[in-house]
Amino acid sequence: MSRVMNALEQLDVAIDRLEAAVEKRLGRDRAERERLNDELKGLRQNHVALQSEARTVSSRLDAAIGRLRSILEA
Repeated sequence: MSRVMNALEQLDVAIDRLEAAVEKRLGRDRAERERLNDELKGLRQNHVALQSEARTVSSRLDAAIGRLRSILEA
């Protein structure tokens, strides 16, 4: 019976170690997902700002091209 009890204790220790390893891994995965979500949020904000800037540049280029056409037609 002592050998069975010893084996059960070893099994309990092994299970505890396995559970701790899984929790540690999940914690890292969560932290990595949070970091990636934050990075994605920043990239999306940057994308919106760049789209706005591109619209402004496009509008200014269209105006400049229009002025140049007017000058060339005169």
